[in-house]
Amino acid sequence: MKKNLLLLVLFVALAAVAFWLWRGNTGSTLTGSLSDFAIADTASIDRIFIADKKGKSVDLRRVGNEWTVNGLPANEFPIGTLLKTFIRVEVKTPVPKSMETNVLKVMSTLAVKVEIYTGGDEPEKIWWVGHGTPDHFGVFCVLEKPGVGRSESPFVLGMAAFTGMINTRFHTKLDDWRSTDVAIFPDLNQITSVKVEHPSTDSAGYTLKNDMGKLQLIDAQGMELPMDTTIAQDLMMHMRDAHFEYFERTFSKAQQDSTKASKPWHILTINSADGTSIRVPFWKKQPYPGERTAEMVLLVNDVDRMHALVNDTALVVVQRYWFDRMVPFLGQIRWHPPQGTTNP
Repeated sequence: MKKNLLLLVLFVALAAVAFWLWRGNTGSTLTGSLSDFAIADTASIDRIFIADKKGKSVDLRRVGNEWTVNGLPANEFPIGTLLKTFIRVEVKTPVPKSMETNVLKVMSTLAVKVEIYTGGDEPEKIWWVGHGTPDHFGVFCVLEKPGVGRSESPFVLGMAAFTGMINTRFHTKLDDWRSTDVAIFPDLNQITSVKVEHPSTDSAGYTLKNDMGKLQLIDAQGMELPMDTTIAQDLMMHMRDAHFEYFERTFSKAQQDSTKASKPWHILTINSADGTSIRVPFWKKQPYPGERTAEMVLLVNDVDRMHALVNDTALVVVQRYWFDRMVPFLGQIRWHPPQGTTNP
């Protein structure tokens, strides 16, 4: 009797589960669908083309060990983020049939097209990256494969070990993809000399020569001067990885041309062992409107940032906290003996 009762309870429970599953069936399934979004071998990716519905696009290409964007040097960090996304992306769930029409309608006006190339003239995969889910934990996407077709149903994508939406990584803001490099010398022995000038202040310039780590301070007349070793080494250390903050896009062309034509505050010239050189002029930057000191005095110049020209063309903004230490005045880097002593 107890055995029969147990079987009856088990049967009722299974029937209830079956009914619940039937009621919750959306008609969506991963079986037979284009749902393999991930790229297992990201080292094979040599081009990523991103286009939005507004007609803007960026073309990221791998050239040797470096990347370019629309033919310009690219910022390796966001590209590395994309590559991690391609390998770690995962389908969280198919979109229920009841939601498909509305999701696809929104995607038709907002989705970004992402073509992923792995060596051929045709992309290996095309992602159509749409808007985020209401809970902000996923993104609606459609996968297309040239020669195979496009998925008729969208999927919700997420990424392993990541909480949030991945669609913000796929954009067409060219400035955000461009390289922010000013001086990148992980091996300081690549630098043979650093020349610092201060044209607008008429302060004496100097050259810091570098012979495999042995530094020598030379004035504008070619005479060797005693130097503050700590400041000189600090100057060199900041050459390892110096980046600008952002492109100056608030200036009109006339304002940019006026700045470039004016006398620089500092000029930094870095000469390399391979015969190349980098010349970076700096100008004082006006403060933000109404910006004041801690004593509520209106600022005349921005104390945190200044303008710089990189690659002879791009006017950018750099942080003084970093770059002031790369262009110290001669009085700062020169060693001054204490009173009552003589120069060594």
